[in-house]
Amino acid sequence: MTIATPYPAVGIAYRAAIDQWTRDHLGDFDVLEITVDHCIHGGRAVRSAIYDLVGRIPLTAHGIGLSIGTDAPLDEGYLDQVAEIIERLKAPAYSEHLAFNRVPGQDLATFLPVPKAEAVAAAIITKVRCVQSRIPVPFLLENIAYLFDWSDSTFSDADFLNLICGETQTGLLLDVENLLLNSRNHRFDPYEFLDSLTAGIVKEVHLAGSATVDEDFLARPYFVDSHSHPVPDEALDLLEYALTRHAPANIIIERVARLDAVSELLDDVARVRARLANPIGHTHGQSTFESTN
Repeated sequence: MTIATPYPAVGIAYRAAIDQWTRDHLGDFDVLEITVDHCIHGGRAVRSAIYDLVGRIPLTAHGIGLSIGTDAPLDEGYLDQVAEIIERLKAPAYSEHLAFNRVPGQDLATFLPVPKAEAVAAAIITKVRCVQSRIPVPFLLENIAYLFDWSDSTFSDADFLNLICGETQTGLLLDVENLLLNSRNHRFDPYEFLDSLTAGIVKEVHLAGSATVDEDFLARPYFVDSHSHPVPDEALDLLEYALTRHAPANIIIERVARLDAVSELLDDVARVRARLANPIGHTHGQSTFESTN
């Protein structure tokens, strides 16, 4: 077990492809995030490796298979599997994406946004309560990076999250990189988003590095949630600002690509800890927003 460090804990998302590297560097992390679906679908060797970490380092649970935004009943059998995994991991929380990645009979292989409308919020609130009734730990919802918005959306991103979390007492897993990408792609001020969130709603944080797509058929460069590069300074600035109104338990750095450069994760952990140790008290204004567009 690693030595306790100042709150919040800083760690990475576990990936089987870098299992040995992760074990060799356990002392560099306060926490690991486990994707519960890897325990369900990853095979015996992956499950064994994950469960071997129990008791060696704190673990938190994350999901990619719930598809809470699909206009269909939740898969309660899936939730029962998740509950068993969470108990085995001794995870203190379980998070999922506020999105849909599945329609009946078809896995879409990506996270898509839901319309930010009152009727959709009501349906998701009902589903969140179902999750809470079957999962014995606090449930968190994550904001996604989205390619498009629906024409019938009537809420802002922050107000939609505030409504669902307020009605259900669900926390927010704030993906700072997703916020940054959305602000660039859809041209809004990410600091105004953070100002609009209910104080204290953020319970965990994700950080990652993105990629830029610049093709002739695009009117302008598009920023993609690739989880492939170091965390940008702009995301760390947003993290610092968020921490003035929120106290997340964990800050998790995600990486799924360019794993040959996995040592960059150690640099990112160090950069996050430096920001936590020496906050610089960012203020923001129009110039900050303009610099990200």
